[in-house]
Amino acid sequence: MLSYSDALALVLDHAAPAAAAEWPLGEAIGCVLAGDLHAKTASPSFDNAAMDGYAIRSVDTAGASAEKPAHLTVSRTLAAGDPGTNVALSAGEAARIMTGAPVPPGAVSVIPVEMTQQDGETVLISAAYPAGRNIRLKGSDFAVGDLLLASGTLITSSAIPLLAASGHERFRVRPRPGVWWISTGRELVDEPGRQLLPGQIYNSSGPYGETALKAAGCDCLGRTTVGDDGESFRRALDAALASPVNVIISTGAVSVGTYDFVRAELEAMGAEILLHRARVKPGKPILFAKLPDGRHFFGLPGNPVSTAMGLRMFAIPFLRALAGLPAEQPVKARLSDAVSATKGFTVFLKAGLFEDNGKLMVTPFNGQESYKLHSMALMNAWIVHPEGIETLNGDEMVNCFPADRSLFA
Repeated sequence: MLSYSDALALVLDHAAPAAAAEWPLGEAIGCVLAGDLHAKTASPSFDNAAMDGYAIRSVDTAGASAEKPAHLTVSRTLAAGDPGTNVALSAGEAARIMTGAPVPPGAVSVIPVEMTQQDGETVLISAAYPAGRNIRLKGSDFAVGDLLLASGTLITSSAIPLLAASGHERFRVRPRPGVWWISTGRELVDEPGRQLLPGQIYNSSGPYGETALKAAGCDCLGRTTVGDDGESFRRALDAALASPVNVIISTGAVSVGTYDFVRAELEAMGAEILLHRARVKPGKPILFAKLPDGRHFFGLPGNPVSTAMGLRMFAIPFLRALAGLPAEQPVKARLSDAVSATKGFTVFLKAGLFEDNGKLMVTPFNGQESYKLHSMALMNAWIVHPEGIETLNGDEMVNCFPADRSLFA
């Protein structure tokens, strides 16, 4: 069996970033840019008002006071969406203007409406108002040709306004990974409301996998449940391979029992088994394979916590690399209590990460067994208990990984 670090390195060695493709703006969230993006237009594309008020020439308010306010003639009204004008403000003129409206030539400030008084078509200003106030100048955010986002940037919802405002409708990205999830086990029941027969359990890994993959930013293109036989497993594989998936993930049937058929079925179809078992707990029987057409397969153990660990600590790093993202770095936290684990394995412990007086702390939970879901529901982190160390002491700094990981983070 490989150590965790060697097993993960082997997995990542096979994670070539997906080929770039041109995607529309509205579908690009969760994709990584495959080239630098430059502005096609300036923003703002014209000088415009930052608030409702009056566009003025500052010289016309010089010397104004409460006792002797400047009287300016309101010569026009400008609203957002107006085409603008080439007619400059003349001496003693002001333009009533709304937020976002184009500023007329000659205006050097917009004085807020609440700092003025209007008397018919005259606006009274009771103090000198300096130049350069409340006007958003053309190109003050970015100019044509400016670098907006560098290649390798993950597109999040926060980037969409920038790309839309700069005139980008489509651009080249590395697409979000597509995944298909297969749950194995004749004991599994997919309908939570159905009465269980003796020996049956509700399928928890299937809903978990589908939602966890979507939360991570992947496209879960399908989810199926099969019994403990190779024929139904192969049919599920064929359905998955008929879709544009990058990775297929299954749960269960990867150990060495009578009904653990996954490895044999993969080898029968010509897959290359790259990894089978690692020195990790939970999840020792994890399997990783390259399918005949070059796509990849993860076989995760069936116990729910083992499934979650395998997804989080092996599959998610692989999917990040497929998406063109850098390797994730662990969070450093101080251990609240001493904890012991099996010395010959890297052990991943369900834990709570929290802040205490400015220090990041982590507490290992009770109920570490791989079938216990209550502690899994409460956890927000995995503690990495290194191989070769039997006891981690309280107050010791340890590596942790958030339990749920979005590719967007």
